[in-house]
Amino acid sequence: MATNIVSLTEVRQHLRYSPTDTTDDAELQVYMNAADDVVKAECGEVIPTQYDEYQSGGDFVIYLRHRPVLEIVNVEEGWGWWNWELDYQQVNTVPAGSMFAYSIDSPILGAISRRSAGNVMIPFVPGSKNIHIQYIAGRDNYPGSVVLFELELIAYWWRNSQMRAMTANAVTTAAQAVNQDFTRAEGVSSINLGVPADLLELLKGSRRTPIIG
Repeated sequence: MATNIVSLTEVRQHLRYSPTDTTDDAELQVYMNAADDVVKAECGEVIPTQYDEYQSGGDFVIYLRHRPVLEIVNVEEGWGWWNWELDYQQVNTVPAGSMFAYSIDSPILGAISRRSAGNVMIPFVPGSKNIHIQYIAGRDNYPGSVVLFELELIAYWWRNSQMRAMTANAVTTAAQAVNQDFTRAEGVSSINLGVPADLLELLKGSRRTPIIG
């Protein structure tokens, strides 16, 4: 599984580094991790990640905590002394005949339901944290707007943190900026390392869908 939405190679290329210049890789990695956190906060799970989760039974549908769901690895239903491993059964298909089955009703909402013989929906057996689900949440490909958002956000942070050329005398390179004291009192503009609103517009089409409106 990928560990970041964009790679160091892509970030170096976007920042116009030489392909062989790895001097700042360790610090750029920090920026990449921070940009991934912003995307996760805005869009939910993007990088495929495996989760191990316990839910309480009793309802027809369980909503997983991380979504969208890419793959269900295993579902176990606890009946006290016994744990039953549930079989996957596609919704609205000819049933496989298992009384111990589940279906994925909505990967986007992270909704899975309990199925029995004839593909009939029934409640998960009641209990407290007795449903054990292992699954992978995330996306199988990254939208272009999300990739562009990350690259532009990293570039924005990098310029304002490492290459601030904002004064009237225009310090133009990172090397020239060493030991310079940049403060708002000295007229530096845009030293905020937050997320610009215009960049957030890129994520509009990929934002998470609320379970309850």
